[in-house]
Amino acid sequence: MAVDPVTGIIELVTTGVKKFLPDKMSEAEKLQFDNDMTKFIASEATKANSVFRKFILEYEGSMKDYKDVPYIGKIVLVFRGLIRPVFTVGVGYWDYLYFSAGTLTLWPPEKIALLKAINLIVLIFWFGERAAQNSGLMGMLKGKP
Repeated sequence: MAVDPVTGIIELVTTGVKKFLPDKMSEAEKLQFDNDMTKFIASEATKANSVFRKFILEYEGSMKDYKDVPYIGKIVLVFRGLIRPVFTVGVGYWDYLYFSAGTLTLWPPEKIALLKAINLIVLIFWFGERAAQNSGLMGMLKGKP
């Protein structure tokens, strides 16, 4: 199975062309249809990627937005680049403190719940909502075992 979703979809289309197209089509027509579908999938994936990139640039801005204040722009970009790693290292340190304590009962329940929520935020930062759903942390925050 392909890791790249576009390649995976192209493989599915190729398999579908081979299995499900009527026998009335010649091999040349099947090949042409397969090529057309591959081009369509690739162009649609490129469009989606460019639309997402445009959204990100409009939302977060770019260096040219800070051309009037050159040092402020660099500082903002550095802070944007550091927020996830610094936050993750901080949470890792809190996890270390929690797990290295002699007994885990030293922490009050509200701090433990806060630590779980913070770990969930880091998990979503790095891996997305699907990883958080599959980890079981979402259920623990909602009070489910």
